[in-house]
Amino acid sequence: MSRANEKKKALILKLIVFAVLSAALLISLIWQDKINAALGLTGVEENEYDGMNTDAVLSGSGGDLNLHFVDVGQGDACIVELPDGRNMLIDSGSSDRDDKLISYIDENIKDDDGKTIGGFDIVIMTHSDEDHCGEMADVLGRFPAKEAFYRPNQEATRSGFSDPGKADLYGNYNGKSTKAYAEAIGAGYAGGAKGIVTNALDDSQNVIAPENVARGEEGYYEINFYSPVKDSYGDYNNYSPIIVLEYNDNKVALSGDAEKEAEADFVEKAKAGEGRYAAFTEEFTVQAIKLGHHGSRTSSSEDYLETMTTAASRKDVRIIISCGKDNKYGHPHAEVMERLEKMGFSDDNILRTDINGSIAMSIKFDEASGEYALFVGADVVRVDTAVGFGAVKLTWFEIVIVVIILSAIIMFVMPLLTRKRRR
Repeated sequence: MSRANEKKKALILKLIVFAVLSAALLISLIWQDKINAALGLTGVEENEYDGMNTDAVLSGSGGDLNLHFVDVGQGDACIVELPDGRNMLIDSGSSDRDDKLISYIDENIKDDDGKTIGGFDIVIMTHSDEDHCGEMADVLGRFPAKEAFYRPNQEATRSGFSDPGKADLYGNYNGKSTKAYAEAIGAGYAGGAKGIVTNALDDSQNVIAPENVARGEEGYYEINFYSPVKDSYGDYNNYSPIIVLEYNDNKVALSGDAEKEAEADFVEKAKAGEGRYAAFTEEFTVQAIKLGHHGSRTSSSEDYLETMTTAASRKDVRIIISCGKDNKYGHPHAEVMERLEKMGFSDDNILRTDINGSIAMSIKFDEASGEYALFVGADVVRVDTAVGFGAVKLTWFEIVIVVIILSAIIMFVMPLLTRKRRR
């Protein structure tokens, strides 16, 4: 056999071995999640959160007022159980085949008889983005809005759909034609609830409070809408209301996806301090803030955070971020996390649904202090571990790619380079 034929056979053998090896490794990627778990490459959960867990906060009857920031992936959904027995839903997250929000409601939101609730007394849809209203139709199909349905000042202009609340829109409003928004609007009115177009300057609808309970009496709470203060915005996120929920001197700020423009409008009103905005004195502080727009750099401006807190209170203020694990937007953005640190918020008080899962808060009487206090519960911190080479961490997918590349170099590139040197 000639030397040329031997080289040809050796090359063919290498190609066969390389092809079989590469095919086997690539096929193994079908089961990469199971392989990662089996080899301890990723998804290992360690209980590093040293606060109360969600079950502990909600055990028994929970508090007088409970908030649930539900882990719906890259989106927003919040449920509020109010002292007078009413239940409120704020947004629904994206359309979800797994029905995570519906499952959470089934498991955790009960009536006085311990049965799953039949609907929500109050529903707030902050704005028309799919990650806030995409699951609304399915959720309200099971748990309809019964008393009030708050919606943005934006017409649902989907072809073939007639917005049932169009007559209540005000000023120079615009429209949105997505299927998700049209279906959410339709579902909001379907349960018989009164449709209310969110408007912080309309004194007839900008405060939610219990019936037959006066300010200062036991069980009194307020949910105040402080934005939007304009009838139209170019960025649909800015239709999101800035809300402060208050119960027994404990306050929580919620703001959907309100961005810097809407925040600036609110801050201007707060600094002027006229009417309802006189509440925002130099001593005003909330005990918790759900960051706007999933922790995006376009929200949670320094002026907004300064208006909602004092320099002395920030180390104790809880920060909630609702975002999806490994989301494509990079939420929360590094600039926001750096801003929080610079302003004096404690890293220990920052909780995220992508890390901690669903997060619960409860405002209830604290026997230790003799006062009402805000209790917060979260689940384990999800710590992703992987095979490490210094600062480089590899999962099974990355290992497969590296092995294929190294095999090609060893089998083909290095012998070629060696022959060239010999010549």
